[in-house]
Amino acid sequence: MTLTCGRSQIILGLDASSTVIGYGALTTSRRFVQAGLITPASRGDSSWNRVMSMGDDLGRLLNDLHPDVVLIEWTKGKVNERRHGGLGAGLAVYGCGVGFAAARALQWSIEHPGSRVEPVLENDWTRGVAKKDRQLAVAALCPEYGARIGDDPGGDMSDGIGLAHWWLTERQARADLFSQGELMA
Repeated sequence: MTLTCGRSQIILGLDASSTVIGYGALTTSRRFVQAGLITPASRGDSSWNRVMSMGDDLGRLLNDLHPDVVLIEWTKGKVNERRHGGLGAGLAVYGCGVGFAAARALQWSIEHPGSRVEPVLENDWTRGVAKKDRQLAVAALCPEYGARIGDDPGGDMSDGIGLAHWWLTERQARADLFSQGELMA
């Protein structure tokens, strides 16, 4: 599922794993651009095939959106093997999914000067707020997502949107502090 509208400077948030990549794109003025879920062709495939399939789809998304900044949620915590119905998550496989998505985004940014990729630690932007609560907050901020919240049972799409929104808020706060002389260059 994908939701879309116009083009401007784009911030793309990615919530990647070895089973799904949730994404959300906003303009620097926080206008909704697009959100969706990248899923593998077959969830029964090996973790390798799932990760490679989603990496190809991520490459197509990057080419379509041409984001100025790609944010990728980087984990600090544990991911156990029982998550996602035992489809091979576990920290090692999960890390491969996140790492491959990051590598795909970095490769794209090298080929597209002026764009960049930034990792954001999960705990830094979520601040311990439960995923369901984050979904509701994103739905309140973004009516386009709110209308389709039922299509995002795992909250991966909302995390992509939420990550982009958080980054824009942090960036603005730092700019405000800098302009007030409270932050050194």
